Amino acid sequence: RESAFHVYADLPGVDPQTVDIELENNTLTLKGERVNQRNEESEKSGEWLERVSGKFVRRFSLPDTVDVEGISAKAEFGVLEVIIPKRAELGPRKISVQ
Repeated sequence: RESAFHVYADLPGVDPQTVDIELENNTLTLKGERVNQRNEESEKSGEWLERVSGKFVRRFSLPDTVDVEGISAKAEFGVLEVIIPKRAELGPRKISVQ
């Protein structure tokens, strides 16, 4: 059993420092904006850009078993990875009768 959930978001052309990552009520939200980098000069040279530009929002519902204090994120080669550790599960507890 893995000790964490992993969320991967493909974000080519997006500065990872501009992505807003929030966790509220067990909902992880990723927000940002991809800016179209085409300009008049690139249109004249015949360059094509196959990326959609504009704002984006993605939401993921997480179970109650996540460790909200241990969440981290990293970006590499246009892919954002959010690592959400799971809390240690508590097993059944024996209660003695007095």
